[in-house]
Amino acid sequence: MYLYGSKRFNLDAKARLTLPANYRKQFDDNTVLLIPLKDALYGFTPEGFGQWVNSFFEKDGKKFDAGNRKHVELRRMLTASAVPLDIDSAGRIALGKVDASDATARARLGLEREVTVVGVEDHFEVWNTERWEAKQADVADKLDALMFGGEL
Repeated sequence: MYLYGSKRFNLDAKARLTLPANYRKQFDDNTVLLIPLKDALYGFTPEGFGQWVNSFFEKDGKKFDAGNRKHVELRRMLTASAVPLDIDSAGRIALGKVDASDATARARLGLEREVTVVGVEDHFEVWNTERWEAKQADVADKLDALMFGGEL
């Protein structure tokens, strides 16, 4: 999957988001899995979501361990938080359905009207535009520090 760039959108009256056309092409079966995290909604293909979940356990040659309570709990929390959505014929996803599994998710994330969709290579994120702009305020300095070893 190759999702890049960022773009502002306004949600419609039914809290639907029109995904960028180049993003929609990555979702072969027209299904998006959204998971609300601390700062944004993360959107994955079903296969990408499985890979993302498994990546938390695949360290130092190890894999998911059903006998490890922390592994089981993390996997349960991630999969229970995921909301599968269909991309409709107009290329929209209904963000309001996220509230069915967590009634405060959209309000907590500030996803009421203006949002920014950000491509992060293997997934996309839906941010409140004001929060995204604040996070990006000193992006040049952060990039320099990350790329060339400066302090953050």
